[in-house]
Amino acid sequence: MKKGLIVIFSLSLIFVACSESSEDLVAPEDNSVENKLVEEDSVLTIKDSVIIDTSSVAADSAARVDYENDLSLEIKEIEEEIENPISEDCKMFLEDYAEGIKSFASITEKVAANPEDIGLQIQLSSASEDINAWASMPQMFQCSQNEAFQKQIEILNNKRDRLLAI
Repeated sequence: MKKGLIVIFSLSLIFVACSESSEDLVAPEDNSVENKLVEEDSVLTIKDSVIIDTSSVAADSAARVDYENDLSLEIKEIEEEIENPISEDCKMFLEDYAEGIKSFASITEKVAANPEDIGLQIQLSSASEDINAWASMPQMFQCSQNEAFQKQIEILNNKRDRLLAI
C-alpha cells in the first residue's frame, strides 16, 4: 500500500510539474506578442518624433543658409551652440574677428576705387598682415577646441572670401 501511495504521489507531482511547464510555455508566447506590439508602438512614437525634429531642423537649416549668405558679418547663434555653447570670451573674439574682416574689406574697397593712392596701399598692406595674424592668436587656439566655434570661424572665413571677391 505504501508503494501504491508513493507511485500515485509521484505521478501526481509529475502531472502537476508537466501542467505548470506547459502553462509557462504558453504564457511567454502571449507576453512576447504583447511585447512586440509595445515595441512596435515605441518605434512608431520614435518615428513620429523624428519627423517633428526633422521639420524643426529644416527650419533651422533655412535660417542657417540665410545666416551664411548674409555678408553683414553679424555673429548669430548656430545649431551647434545648443549642444556645445561658445564661451563669452570666444564670442567676443568672433565679434572682434568679424570687425577685423569688415575693416579689411573696407580698405580693400577703397584701394580698388583709388589704386594710385600710396597711403591706401600702405594701409592695405598693414590690414592684410593683421587679418592673417588672427589665425595664430592664442584665443583662436583656445577657442578652437569647441566645434561650434570652429563652425563660426568657417562661416566668417567664407564670408570674408566672398566679400573680398566682390
